[in-house]
Amino acid sequence: MRICSGFLVSIMRFVGVILFLIYIVVPLAIRFSATVQRHLIFLPFLRYPYDIDLTKPADLGIEGAVSLRIPTESKMELGAWYIPPKTLASKKFEDFPLDSGHPVFVYLHGNSGSRANGHRIELYKLLQELDYHIITFDYRGYADSSPVPITEDTVVTDSHNVIRFVEEKKGGPSLFIWGHSLGTGVGSRVAAEMCQASRCPKGLILESPFNNLRDEIRFHPFTYIYRYMPFFEYFFLDGMPSGGMSFTSDTHIADIMSPVMILHAEDDAVVPFHLGKKLFESASQSKHFRSSELLKFVGFESKHQYGHKFICRAPQLSQLVKDFVNLAIIEPAVKSV
Repeated sequence: MRICSGFLVSIMRFVGVILFLIYIVVPLAIRFSATVQRHLIFLPFLRYPYDIDLTKPADLGIEGAVSLRIPTESKMELGAWYIPPKTLASKKFEDFPLDSGHPVFVYLHGNSGSRANGHRIELYKLLQELDYHIITFDYRGYADSSPVPITEDTVVTDSHNVIRFVEEKKGGPSLFIWGHSLGTGVGSRVAAEMCQASRCPKGLILESPFNNLRDEIRFHPFTYIYRYMPFFEYFFLDGMPSGGMSFTSDTHIADIMSPVMILHAEDDAVVPFHLGKKLFESASQSKHFRSSELLKFVGFESKHQYGHKFICRAPQLSQLVKDFVNLAIIEPAVKSV
């Protein structure tokens, strides 16, 4: 009996420690530590896939892909790839032919992993088959980019640096931005700031987007066990802006004067479908989108099981993107470059 009683006491102590960590330590750390906040939002420590050489993108089956180091104004470097259009992929060139007349896509990935993640490569290949240029890169703190702390401002700055790199290569007039997941928060702000500077991108595609970081945290699977606790908002939501993160796409989208297409799967468990719809509804209130052709929402039924990452496998995606690009070129953004 003493052995059994001692075992039960040990189990209860263990459970007590776990509950203390989950319900006391974690909320306090998230509320008061900007470092913890950044690591939970950006997940830079998840560096998969691990067994690849990022300097050899062609080894991953991306025809003609070239590894780049893009400098920034703060003397950091961003690891990046240039992927040529299908019709140029077999040619050798001394410089990147971004002025070849083909649209240019700058891809802003979500949190965790690198530009080499499998679903991202699937999308690059789709865009390459459509005969578009692609520039994809890793924000500072990710993969082989400079290992420095990350905030919303830094990933936005990195994106602007890459876009300036594209513009210097004469790719600006046909520039499109594609953001996925957290990259939609980055892309929305970047596109808005570009439009405010009278150099709008041709178009913006938002894949699996949220309307703002506050709602995304509220409905993220990680916060499910905390959602109904007293002071949930105080511990999990209110401290994010002070940590340098808000990602208010629903505010930024009012300043975007380029055509926008939103793609979202109904079975997305990471960014719930209704958050993408809320972003679309916010955009619909903007005077710039009075024409329904300039703002498009495409939902994908749960039966397809695209989830958060695999809209790239939708058979109709190629035609959707092609139609969007053609529309954006015919209907240029206000104050577009």
